[in-house]
Amino acid sequence: MSRHSAKGRTYNRLRAEWLATADHGWICHLCGRPVQPDLPPLHDQAPTIDHVIPTSQGGSKLDTRYWQLAHFACNRRRQNAPLYQPPTGATRRW
Repeated sequence: MSRHSAKGRTYNRLRAEWLATADHGWICHLCGRPVQPDLPPLHDQAPTIDHVIPTSQGGSKLDTRYWQLAHFACNRRRQNAPLYQPPTGATRRW
């Protein structure tokens, strides 16, 4: 997607607004450590938006309900892997 497309402009506007106003407590949802809002964009500890349902797996880039705050490095490490889901029920087959 071109950064000059309508979706790109909309995403950038939503992202800036969400980072400025959302009640996320400036804690990375992936590692649980504080995120510093004033770092440059490509710094490992800089704030990014993690799409809980990756866009490559059908998640909407513009649906803020599925956005979580993450460090740039944590988000990059996760890539498009699913979030860890603890097993439900018995852990062994009997």
